[in-house]
Amino acid sequence: MQRFTLAGTLVLLALVSSPASAQSHDVIVGDLLGINSYGSENGIYAYSVGTESCNIGTVGLDWQQNTPLHPVIGQEAWRLKDGVLEQIGISWLKHSFCALDLNLCDTCQITNDCAVLGVGCSDPYGPGLNGQQNNLGPRSEVNAFTGVFPYPPGGGLFGGVIDRRLQIHEEDINPNLNDGALYFVTSHYVTQDDAQDGNGTNNSSYRQVVVDPDPSVYALTNAPGSATQQQSPGIQAWQDYVPTVDLIDVNIPNEGLLILGTNVTDNGNGTWHYEYAIYNMNSDRSVGGFSVAFPGAATITNISMRDVDHHSGEPYDGTDWPGVFTPGFGVSWETTPFSQNPDANAIRWSTMYNFRFDADAPPVSGTGTIELFKPGTPNQMSVALPIPNGSTVPPITGFSCVPGSTTVELDWANGALYDSIEVRRDGTLLATLPGTATSFSDAGVPAGQHDWTLQAFQGTDPSNYATCSVQVTLRSFGVPDLSAFAGQLSLTIPVELTNSTPVEGFSVSLTIPVDRITVNAVGIDGTITDASGAEFVDTSFGASFVTAEVVLDAVGPFAGQTIPSGTEQAILEIDASVSSAATDGETRTFDFVDGLGTGIENSVRIGGIDQTPVVESGTITFSSSPTFKRGDCNGDNGVGIADAIFGLNYMFAGGAVPNCLKACDFDDAGNVNLADAINLLNFLFLPGQTPPAMPFPDPGPDPTPDGLPCS
Repeated sequence: MQRFTLAGTLVLLALVSSPASAQSHDVIVGDLLGINSYGSENGIYAYSVGTESCNIGTVGLDWQQNTPLHPVIGQEAWRLKDGVLEQIGISWLKHSFCALDLNLCDTCQITNDCAVLGVGCSDPYGPGLNGQQNNLGPRSEVNAFTGVFPYPPGGGLFGGVIDRRLQIHEEDINPNLNDGALYFVTSHYVTQDDAQDGNGTNNSSYRQVVVDPDPSVYALTNAPGSATQQQSPGIQAWQDYVPTVDLIDVNIPNEGLLILGTNVTDNGNGTWHYEYAIYNMNSDRSVGGFSVAFPGAATITNISMRDVDHHSGEPYDGTDWPGVFTPGFGVSWETTPFSQNPDANAIRWSTMYNFRFDADAPPVSGTGTIELFKPGTPNQMSVALPIPNGSTVPPITGFSCVPGSTTVELDWANGALYDSIEVRRDGTLLATLPGTATSFSDAGVPAGQHDWTLQAFQGTDPSNYATCSVQVTLRSFGVPDLSAFAGQLSLTIPVELTNSTPVEGFSVSLTIPVDRITVNAVGIDGTITDASGAEFVDTSFGASFVTAEVVLDAVGPFAGQTIPSGTEQAILEIDASVSSAATDGETRTFDFVDGLGTGIENSVRIGGIDQTPVVESGTITFSSSPTFKRGDCNGDNGVGIADAIFGLNYMFAGGAVPNCLKACDFDDAGNVNLADAINLLNFLFLPGQTPPAMPFPDPGPDPTPDGLPCS
């Protein structure tokens, strides 16, 4: 668990969901400026797209050339033909340098520092710059989810006019072969600070373009009257121009975003065309398989897929995925497994593959499965999508999933007399029930998005699937590992209460290692509990325990009197101290144990229901000296401009005295003066500056003993 240091108090936190941080790095593509056309080689045409990025975040963005701390810029091309969108081209990555201070998206807060794109500022790169082959690096080096890549980029030698640039095959761009087709270009920015603030899913924008019929270059230009569709990847154009298309976000737990597109059209001859597309926005795990499950006797024809070609020395195998129809199961496609070939033809970031077939049955709601390519948990994602209705057995109706603490209750109605019913979670068979069953309790469900399917049988004949999906979120109390020294307790205890419904109340029952920790007081002053106007608060403590019972609104309607979504929100404060008998390296544990005090139990009230949380103990390790983070003058566990301001206010404006003057002593000179603030600002805004002494970036003891207090 994470290590925290909050001097003098034991702070109990409510973690409800993950909001944007107070300071957020966020880059988008504000405009697609124009396209250069370079001609062709061997039936492949080359282009480059001009881009102008915008900083819509709240802090400056790293734009450091000759380091990995700058954006890389991808370019892609798309064609919409006969109602089907396909990705037809992809480029290598432009490595950015020297941000300008323009005002495309907002009023620019000018930095006069080309290594930083200021808040509200935009930075243009014309198509000529984005087409410079010597400044284009491979996509295969970039983890789009983390924004991490090596610098300088690899790639080796290049030659000719098409290498590394946005490449499109002649058959995809020739107007004589694509009557009525519409074309689009996109750009995609990836950079570390944006990705690590969780803003990597809005970094692609699209714009419609037109093709000049001159076959010498088939030049692309921005379509008359077109505008850049900011924060909309290329797949969004499919739905924007074909309203029957459905787009579904598939969020991989603790990883990236996929978007599934679906559309079913009536061929007018007793068959239907099923078109699916998977776009990988920023998942490094990538996609290695896709299947559409349906029972019954539908006749399937014209199974195929469409990918986009990597080129110019990228290591990826371009072998198409074979499509397989298995009667009674459905249609599936997959590439070579990662274990056999890590460079197999997976759906990598910023690429889209299409999967399609025809069937002699109209669509009904069903289930598909996306197999993730690189190892991890989960290894697949289930999605609701249209499937052929090939079953004569009436389906189950009214299927619902209702989450509890760690149990999901399934309820449904039977559409006929069945012999048996199969229950699956995320494609895995959980149980085979009697045909009369109308409910099932799925216990021990892990946190995350899950899909349940029911299939009824009359004899061996199956019905179509009934599906429901729900986000299951753990509600847990947990104690992090931490450090403390005699006379001071530096501790944060989080309570994870993740749910879409705000928390209405809670109770806590926590043991204290009585031989080393003494509790002095328990309260809610300054916490979210206090700010939410709690109507009932009862806290108590003894030599070996702390308990609390809180009701935010006893009778409803809970208007404003709940703990809302957010992270690290203090709901209970416990002031404590550490015994002088504690020795270096000695450890003790804090445990959540039901029944302490007057019999209090650990509980969370959400949606009017008391739920038992999962609990996790933590370890405290004792030290003979206080721990702190160099530069964290205001004690908020971070290092930023607020620390410099806090220190200056203390030194020159009668501001509050820092709890730990050692942390304000940025130059480790044994005193706190103007030089510390100047050195801290240099560290924050001048490349290459670092604190002169530890502890940094992790808290620790002072390496240079001095008389500065720290509590």
